Amino acid sequence: MSEHWEEEGRYGHPIVATLAGGAVLVLAALLGPRFASPLPLPALLIGGAAAGLVLWLIGLLITTRHSNLVWKLGSLVLLIAAGAGAAMVAHGQFQTRSRADASSFAEIELTPDGAVMLPQGVAGRGPVSALYAEAVQAEAADKRAFTDALAKFGAPALNSPYLLQQNPKPIQDCAALDNVRALAVAQSAKRLDRRAALARAIGSASLPVTAKQGVVQIVGDAKLDPTLGNQQALLDATAELCKLLARKTWVNANAYFGFPNGADGAAFKAIGQKRVALSADADAIARAESARILAGREQVRDALSHSIYTKE
Repeated sequence: MSEHWEEEGRYGHPIVATLAGGAVLVLAALLGPRFASPLPLPALLIGGAAAGLVLWLIGLLITTRHSNLVWKLGSLVLLIAAGAGAAMVAHGQFQTRSRADASSFAEIELTPDGAVMLPQGVAGRGPVSALYAEAVQAEAADKRAFTDALAKFGAPALNSPYLLQQNPKPIQDCAALDNVRALAVAQSAKRLDRRAALARAIGSASLPVTAKQGVVQIVGDAKLDPTLGNQQALLDATAELCKLLARKTWVNANAYFGFPNGADGAAFKAIGQKRVALSADADAIARAESARILAGREQVRDALSHSIYTKE
């Protein structure tokens, strides 16, 4: 120890100063990515080297200035190198954390009916992943609630004279469909709110531009909701059918609705064709949504195939 003391100078302690500065840089590299926004690697390297220089200057003022020139220069080189190394460590942490969040969208799968299947542990991969997982769960719950509301009204009975004879309640209160219509509007508003919240989270997330674009595509438009328009049109057609059947001019013709009145029969046929077309439109909307999600997934996968903080 006395030899080091003599080599460093009577009052200079460059080893202690260098080790202390290195410790500060290591802590910054480990803790910084938890609180700071990510930066490109070149910026991190410059910042790390600058931090090393600042720490060297602090050490110089406190103690290293009493050492000889070799120790001063050696401490400077070591701290600048340590700063660059800390930048590499921070860069790796930023990459790991951001890739974990983006990986949720790269691993999305769809069921045959178009439902989103999320990877395991998605909620713990990052803030955007957690928010999207909540949105997927809420969307699935809304679909079940809408289906249940139609069933509670008795919509399936409007497709079967047998069921309608067994339970004529739906045609006794066609206005009850307004409750289903109100539910559809409320669900659409919440759907758009969830998308808007996701858009804000994506905008502030530590993801590269291409990955963000892919995630935005997966999440969907926060201003347009074609599903609501289709639901409202289908409910309007269902209300027309309900009012027509409520007139009770039909008969059960071997499990089909029969209309001795030609005008009512023609109206029934027109309403049926409208409902079939609207169902086809709903299928088209679902297919377009699936295609949008898969296209966004591929864009995220492509972004993750590169270093996600290289210059774009």
